[in-house]
Amino acid sequence: MSAEASTELLVGYPLNWQRIRWALAGAYSVVLGVFILNVGLPTERLALFAWVLAGLSIGSVGRGWRSVAGLVRDWLPFLGVLVLYDLTRGLADTLGMPVHVNDLAALESTLFGGTVPTVWLQEQLGQTDDWGMTGGAAWWHVVVTVVYVSHFLVTPILAAVLWLRDRERWISYTAHVVGIALLGVTTYVLVPAAPPWYAADEGVIPAVRRLSGLGWDVIGLDRAGALLDQGQAKVNLVAAIPSLHTAYAVLVLLFFWPVLNRVGRMVLAMYPLLMGLILVYSGEHYVIDVVLGWVCAAIVAIGVAAAQRVWRRHHRTDSPLRPAPELALVGGGSAD
Repeated sequence: MSAEASTELLVGYPLNWQRIRWALAGAYSVVLGVFILNVGLPTERLALFAWVLAGLSIGSVGRGWRSVAGLVRDWLPFLGVLVLYDLTRGLADTLGMPVHVNDLAALESTLFGGTVPTVWLQEQLGQTDDWGMTGGAAWWHVVVTVVYVSHFLVTPILAAVLWLRDRERWISYTAHVVGIALLGVTTYVLVPAAPPWYAADEGVIPAVRRLSGLGWDVIGLDRAGALLDQGQAKVNLVAAIPSLHTAYAVLVLLFFWPVLNRVGRMVLAMYPLLMGLILVYSGEHYVIDVVLGWVCAAIVAIGVAAAQRVWRRHHRTDSPLRPAPELALVGGGSAD
């Protein structure tokens, strides 16, 4: 007897589980919207994935323990690896490796004819001058903040959508995400490097402001800005190489490129380009970091593709990798 049928016997009348799931999805959306308006976008890893898993679990309502078990089986290892990444990337400045501040700034300046692009961009847009004076928030800072914060949201949201629609592609996508995280933390430990705003605070380069959260001031979401500041204060300050903001943006481009038409590819290609520009302008990364983020994504994409080819050669089966139709978030079914 199915879980839905058992519940119907207990309550004494048939339940329309499809409508119940839709109602729960609506309530979830309202609660999430209120949370964002009053607290801010959840950018901390565990909090963000808690919201994602809460949304996905709605699809298990009325469908028994197998549906819940499938959710836990797939997501727990994936989330565990990413949490481990968060815990270990802080090792970069505790193992005695020299932190690259002066040499990285000098290399950036040499590559661009004696000018650090971050300093130049902020001077041209009125954020700093020779005396370190700063300008106020402008409309374009909304774009800066939205694109910057998208890094925290795009990866789990795309993972959730792929898990619901195509588990085979979900496995491939999560392999790319984990690969980038592992390569990133390895580099952080071996080559701890400071971002431009850190170098400016140390007097290595001229005045630089950290502008990634300034857009919240423009639209009046001060609490959201405070939440982002709290999250930034907890991360490793010398984990600039490579830029994983860039790497994950490039991952989105590379992963979805084969299934898009020409217009879709042109639009999607703007995402990593805009992300790179914003990271440099906001003081979060040097151009060098951004380029190495592209390289990181390319290395992982090549590595995962090679691993998939080997796997297919040694495991030629017709075993389905896609989730059963009943795992759709609020979709119907004959049992409803």
